[in-house]
Amino acid sequence: MWWAAALLTPAVFLVPAGLVALRGYGGESDLVAAAESAFLRADVSAPVTDSRELAELTAMWREFHLVKALIAGLLVLALVSLASTVRRRVDASESRRRRALLLSVHGGVVVWLLGALTVLLANVQGAAAPFASVASLLPAGHGTGQLEVVLSHLRQAVAAGTPSSGGALASQLLGDFTLYHAVLAVLAAATGGVLSTLALRALWRRWRLRGPVRSPRPTWLVETTLYGAAGAVFLLLSLANASTWVHPVPALLASLGGS
Repeated sequence: MWWAAALLTPAVFLVPAGLVALRGYGGESDLVAAAESAFLRADVSAPVTDSRELAELTAMWREFHLVKALIAGLLVLALVSLASTVRRRVDASESRRRRALLLSVHGGVVVWLLGALTVLLANVQGAAAPFASVASLLPAGHGTGQLEVVLSHLRQAVAAGTPSSGGALASQLLGDFTLYHAVLAVLAAATGGVLSTLALRALWRRWRLRGPVRSPRPTWLVETTLYGAAGAVFLLLSLANASTWVHPVPALLASLGGS
């Protein structure tokens, strides 16, 4: 599991970046330029599929997030197994020095796992709503004059609530933007709930076994602290995204460079 986690961690970033590079994008600046060009050439009165450049960029961006989510999912599974193995070794250790070392290792693996979970959720979100993810690449407020004209049309259509006045592109962007935040709201709530449950379970087991000089589950403090803190963060993240999910228009206007 150590080898699997060590190989999958850089792969999460390098493999998707390599796929994007094979499509001719050397870095983030190239993607920003491509998004700007695609929106400038898009027909705002038609859906994304009718604008070839924008459709191709959206499809490539979905593939990027799917590949990254798949590798991140494998990394999460490897780290869950690794954390379980280290925890059992901590519980079985009789040496105080070795137990302290293994506890540090266990804490590091849990932090590693929480980072991988964050990457997984973010990329599932991007794969579910790739058009909104592409739109986030736009240099809103810092683009060319032509781009500002396009963004202004989109903002007007979104604010008016009449996609026909600004094109089907605005309607599709609003729908994808809403889905983008709905997906993360649900995933973050589920993840936060699971992590909070793990923290409470560790605390409950320690409370039931209180009294002995040495706890038979010495990892309880690490699990309660890290899982509990991460669970609270994910639940707050869920609430923030749920708010945008319910009221997407103001947030979308702001992301498009509006007030």
